[in-house]
Amino acid sequence: MSTLNVKIPDEMDDDLKEFLEEHPHYLNKSELVRDALRHLMDSQQLADWARDDIRVSREQIDEGETVALDDLE
Repeated sequence: MSTLNVKIPDEMDDDLKEFLEEHPHYLNKSELVRDALRHLMDSQQLADWARDDIRVSREQIDEGETVALDDLE
């Protein structure tokens, strides 16, 4: 496992300590940061997928490959 040293403002460190007290399922700051990074990367991946889906949908609309909701049975 790699090590990453991060400097944060004292106020943020106080906020992290308070957050850890309120969320005891995180055993330490490292677990919290790893989880936050996972969520950040996952949300970016989801955003990329959403953009791809929107692009495909727009292409289908432009090519007339869609059906109006009222026309569905």
